[in-house]
Amino acid sequence: MKTVNYQVTEIELYLCEVGDGDPDLQFTAQEEYIMHQRCLGRWTAYNEDDLKDRIYNFIGYHAEHLKYEVRP
Repeated sequence: MKTVNYQVTEIELYLCEVGDGDPDLQFTAQEEYIMHQRCLGRWTAYNEDDLKDRIYNFIGYHAEHLKYEVRP
């Protein structure tokens, strides 16, 4: 199976259950922004599901929304 180059341009991580409603355990808006920014850019994966798995393995949270371009 051949890998594909993806350019992730938008991502929304599934962070709504972090901290279970306790403000002291939730991420700040700045922390969430940084986590999203770290996931943007070039990724190599076999398909979209593999791309989502690789992002999860990198950041530890599932991608709820993902927008990307396929690059040569």
